[in-house]
Amino acid sequence: MRGIGSENKTKRDEKKVDTPRARSRFGGFIATLILITATVGGGVLANTRPALAAVLFPQCPPVGIDTGCAVLIQFNADGSRVTLYDPSQLPFDGVEDTLVGVQNNSSSAVSSLALSGAGIFGFDSDGLCAPHPPTPTPAGCPYGPTGYEGRGSSTSVASTAPGGGDSFTITNVNNGTVHFSPAIPSGGSAYFSLEGTTASISVATKVIVNPPAQTLPVGSTVCVTATVTDQAGMPMPGVTVKFTVVGVGTGDTGISGSKVTGTNGTTPPFCYLSQSRLPGTSDAITAQAQTSTGTGPTGVGTVVFVLPVSTPGCEIKITGGGWITATNGDKSTFGGNAKIDGSNNVSGEETYQDHGPASPMDVKSIDILVIVCDPPDFTSAEIFGTATVDGSGSFDFHISVQDLNKTTTSPDTYWITVSNGYDSGRHPLEGGNIDIHQSL
Repeated sequence: MRGIGSENKTKRDEKKVDTPRARSRFGGFIATLILITATVGGGVLANTRPALAAVLFPQCPPVGIDTGCAVLIQFNADGSRVTLYDPSQLPFDGVEDTLVGVQNNSSSAVSSLALSGAGIFGFDSDGLCAPHPPTPTPAGCPYGPTGYEGRGSSTSVASTAPGGGDSFTITNVNNGTVHFSPAIPSGGSAYFSLEGTTASISVATKVIVNPPAQTLPVGSTVCVTATVTDQAGMPMPGVTVKFTVVGVGTGDTGISGSKVTGTNGTTPPFCYLSQSRLPGTSDAITAQAQTSTGTGPTGVGTVVFVLPVSTPGCEIKITGGGWITATNGDKSTFGGNAKIDGSNNVSGEETYQDHGPASPMDVKSIDILVIVCDPPDFTSAEIFGTATVDGSGSFDFHISVQDLNKTTTSPDTYWITVSNGYDSGRHPLEGGNIDIHQSL
């Protein structure tokens, strides 16, 4: 980044020569105003032709040959965000530099905004605070060290008073973040300038989660990525995406994490080990491009969990009975046996009784469907099936057992989850025994 000096005077002089050519090139736009609205969803473009107004976006002051903002990034009350363009506002230097405004119609203050675009942060000392006839520079200039900084306003009309300047964190010439100090209040606005024409400025408008839908066995590790694109559908690098999981019957609600998009606009995988225990449960994974208000565009992926496949070559028999104190504080007893042979055929029966008073319930298996084990140690096993509850209905169940006392002094453990919402939790046996042994 060069200082303002004689070499830049030559550039400004060259730009003055180019101004008539630039005016001629865009003359049709001055005659007819076209307002292009890019919605956050990225799928709606609407063109209107209102009568030409003197200043369509007064969130920017007059600079050079412009009377207002060429680009307005608007935070809406419903949490969405739109990018608006006024093609009657040419590059204010007559060649390439653009005035950008931000209007905050949301209920939260806006403190920063990440932007991407070809060369938009390649500052060369001719920002809005440099001399650009015929309009004098804003009275409060400079607002920052680069000369591209503007300032904020508590209203939708630009302030040119001293102070209240913006600042930039520049990742590279194509990517950076604008910081507003103080933050833009609800109903307020701010402005700044960037290198490049309006077509060069990218704002995150769409997030796609990949894959959008998955079907996985219960207890699987789930991985997704997110791709962020701008208003033109182009990938946006350097955008932080927050992933949040909401589970239906899985116990995964609250799992979250953040990833940053790479050069292709896609994040590295976001992965988590699902706590799902029953088939038919599901997760919704929301990916949100982060802004200072947390109201950037979002995408959603879904995962539906199904029964796993019995472990090939397991060939074990699980027997036992005893009692535990369930998570709800009730004394609960269990008993049964389950077997899987070399052809993955499963059989057996299981019973469980919660003796109350919190959740009295009697569970008796109808079918054993799947057995999963951990060869070669055979110290734990998972039993899936269907059962009646209190003598009626058909409910999915999942029993997890650990046969720990055959190799350690630790007590065996038992855990049952039923699709009526009951979950005993994993607890050590307070009496009885579990035995997992090969049935070759």
